[in-house]
Amino acid sequence: MAEGNQEGITELIKNERPQEPLTDEQISQKLSILRETVTNIRKKLNIPSSRDRKRMNVKKAVDLITTNNLDLTIASLVAKLKLQGFKVTRGYIGEIINSECDERTTKELQSRAEEKMQIDSFQNLTGYDGSLTNNIKQGKASVLYPPFGLPTLIIGESGTGKTLFAECIYQYAVQKKIIEVDGPFVSLNCADYSDNPQLLLSMLYGYKKGAFTGANQDTEGLVERANKGILFLDEIHRLPPKGQEMLFSILDKGKFRRLGEVVSDRKAQIYFIGATTENIESSLLLTFRRRIPMIIELPSLKERSIKEKIQLIYSFFQEESNRTHLKIFVKAKIMEAFVQKKYLGNIGQLKSEIQVTCANAYVEKMNNSRDEINIGFNEMLYHNFFSNNTENSEMQVTKLTVTFKDMLFIPNTTNKGEHLVTANNSHYSLPKDIYEKIEEKYYELKKANVTSAEIEKIIWNFILSNFSMMGIDSNNDKNVTSLEELKYLVGENIAVVVKEFIQRIKKDHSQLQVNEKVAIYLAIHISEAMKRINFKQDIINPNLIYIKENLKSEYDMACSLVYDLEAINKVRIPEGEVGFIAMYINELLKPRSSKSRINIIVISHGKIASEMIAVANKMMNVDFPIAVDMPFNVNPIKIFEQIIEISKTLDSQSGILFFVDMGSLLNVGEIVEKRTGIKTRTIDRVDLVSVMEAIRKVYISEETLDDIYYDIMNSKHTYHMVSTNHSDKPLALIAMCLTGHGVAIKIKELLAVNYPHIKVISLSILEANVKQEIHNLKQQYTIPAIIGTMNPYIEGINFIPFENNFTQDKKMLLDQVLKQKNYNSLKKSFREDFIMIDLACETKQEVIETMSMVLFNNGFIKKGYIDSVFERENMSSTCFKKNVAIPHGLPSFVNETSIISARLSQAIEWDDSKNLVNLVFLLAVKDDDINIINDLFKLLKQKNNIDEFLKAKNRFEFIKVLYNSFS
Repeated sequence: MAEGNQEGITELIKNERPQEPLTDEQISQKLSILRETVTNIRKKLNIPSSRDRKRMNVKKAVDLITTNNLDLTIASLVAKLKLQGFKVTRGYIGEIINSECDERTTKELQSRAEEKMQIDSFQNLTGYDGSLTNNIKQGKASVLYPPFGLPTLIIGESGTGKTLFAECIYQYAVQKKIIEVDGPFVSLNCADYSDNPQLLLSMLYGYKKGAFTGANQDTEGLVERANKGILFLDEIHRLPPKGQEMLFSILDKGKFRRLGEVVSDRKAQIYFIGATTENIESSLLLTFRRRIPMIIELPSLKERSIKEKIQLIYSFFQEESNRTHLKIFVKAKIMEAFVQKKYLGNIGQLKSEIQVTCANAYVEKMNNSRDEINIGFNEMLYHNFFSNNTENSEMQVTKLTVTFKDMLFIPNTTNKGEHLVTANNSHYSLPKDIYEKIEEKYYELKKANVTSAEIEKIIWNFILSNFSMMGIDSNNDKNVTSLEELKYLVGENIAVVVKEFIQRIKKDHSQLQVNEKVAIYLAIHISEAMKRINFKQDIINPNLIYIKENLKSEYDMACSLVYDLEAINKVRIPEGEVGFIAMYINELLKPRSSKSRINIIVISHGKIASEMIAVANKMMNVDFPIAVDMPFNVNPIKIFEQIIEISKTLDSQSGILFFVDMGSLLNVGEIVEKRTGIKTRTIDRVDLVSVMEAIRKVYISEETLDDIYYDIMNSKHTYHMVSTNHSDKPLALIAMCLTGHGVAIKIKELLAVNYPHIKVISLSILEANVKQEIHNLKQQYTIPAIIGTMNPYIEGINFIPFENNFTQDKKMLLDQVLKQKNYNSLKKSFREDFIMIDLACETKQEVIETMSMVLFNNGFIKKGYIDSVFERENMSSTCFKKNVAIPHGLPSFVNETSIISARLSQAIEWDDSKNLVNLVFLLAVKDDDINIINDLFKLLKQKNNIDEFLKAKNRFEFIKVLYNSFS
């Protein structure tokens, strides 16, 4: 049997399409054996995985295509491969080409090992024969000093290349055979563990079993791993005094102890290198400094020569060309600008600014469908070029002007930047896949019909959000959040002046609320204005007279700010620009919300409202909800008048959501809406949870007043909607009170006026067989709701409370119930956290297992559910229609009805008919809720719904499509 499987697998792989190698899952289905069996046999036969086989096939195809045409671009190569049937992207091919180059380079280096040993590793550093000459001599001396080098400390500002210099020392030690070819280079950034000294010491020295809680076994530290090699400690000033003292023994005698060891010493022969940006006199123990005889101080970028700076700039542009696989054309003026600019972050910041410049120009390249990146005048306007932020004298630059010329950088070639520092893993670097991200963002915006001008603005902000120098969390898509962080883009002078200006406004105008987000935009605007002024561009403000007349206070503030800017930047700012700044200040002093926000007002008897809002504001970190307390001895009319006046003062374009406790307050929304025209909704029986949920929805979502109102009402009253199977029965409503006569008759009359086409039946909750009577009525009618003074708790029927009057809010709620009666059960089956956007899976099995795992881990299904899904899949395809699959398991394995949805990152084959699916709804449905499947089918039969699901960018948009379908 095993031999038969082996032959079958070998034969299938031998005859598979090179463009689409068979996965283990596909092979297992063809041979009717387990996937694990296929995987084990394949590995035993040393057959690569489907991914690796595809990669090898693509490599062969690339080699054949490029045999006679080495000048093909990546884009052209991808096009030719697609014609051959390969499904590949430009990034995939670029990565293959780069790895191939790396493999060839490795082989060449190995074959020329002896020749390489003669090359000085320090030659790869810019400044080898210039600013770094003495540093390199020190580095070599420290390595060659017997018996195993001198302990060394590399100091210098952030971004000067300390880590790279340490790596060059290691390479030199290997070349000189001080360290074996495979000798270790062990590095640790002490800053990563500065908040946990105990963990830092255990990482460094290792620990003995039982040394502390969690020390379950003897563990070696980095010192042991560095034996016969180099131990490099970056940010060594973060090493606590105890840790520094523990290094004494290893530096003096080559001995150390693991944490918890008290008797035996361990031995290690290490070449020690430390690095720090701090003043060693104040940050390191004197006794520690005495043990490090070699101090190497690297120069800052400011201290380097113009020639070296130019070489660095060439090098970094070449790196970006290699990275994008595109030609980069750079105007001479750009080269000059980069040379003149001052970089507080040294080489690291220089590299990052070049990356940002290339990324921005990359957007323009996409807009114009060019095959090269052009960096010219537009990119100069995005940086502080030719401002006061320069460091080279005018005379020096003038002398060097002849050296600047337009430059063309071609992928994977060397330029004048050969043998330059690469600043690998720089703290200032953009993510490696930034260009792919830009491409994705660009096509998203193009699909949304955004104009080219707006696309450039949006993507520029996107680029900035990926600029890690500013401490931005790109996984959460956040922008620059403080002027302090913004100084690297707008310059320290502007950041300081604007920051002081904001503080002055807060102090002198404490009654005003300052929107600090606008302050950031103001700083960026001023930075751009300075560039225009330095480029001698006219600044014309056609609305200057209007601004002076209508924004007098803001204009005066702008004059004050401009005075400070002129003083610190030594530049004359035209009056038109003062007007623009005044407009920013006007926005600065507006309420924080850029669009009208739904207002929340809580009203209650006594002081409950104030206390409730105080708690909610503190817990939600907001300040916009309003509390109105109604003393028991005050006439309600006075409170109503007060609320009306409050409502008039609010920006109420989006409406007001009232929360009230009881009694006469139930009508407050209707009264306010009648008197002011402001749209209102009122929720009674106020509670803290509902208020906080409303605040959350108002603050973070784009839901309308009605959306929020219905969501909260639904959460306060559990609705179990009747099955759509009963939709052929006539509608009926039940009016209920204690007797079935007094209030029930009043309810019946009100409902008859508002819903003349619906039969209304009055009942008494005191009747002994009332539930049986309602059950009998359900056989004749579809009953979506009971309206009354007391809830009889009838499963499958909504209850809407009636208190004194059938208010507009209650009517709207009943309207919504009647409208959504067929879809509410389906709606409740979808959960926002059960929506998976861009799920990355390669096979149907992987999709089903991933989605089922979520259901199982949340308690919705039992263990046998997944097997039952696959059993049904084997019986027949669950591909519902183009792009959509609806897999499902047996109801007996379902604990609670739920639907989990996934939009796949790429379409996968779902069945033997090779139907491609990229939208999956996995159903876990109990027998009682089987009608949900019919509702889902109806929803998915509408093609526009599927299109909207596929276009949704996030969970919120996906769920919005669902809710819109239910309405």
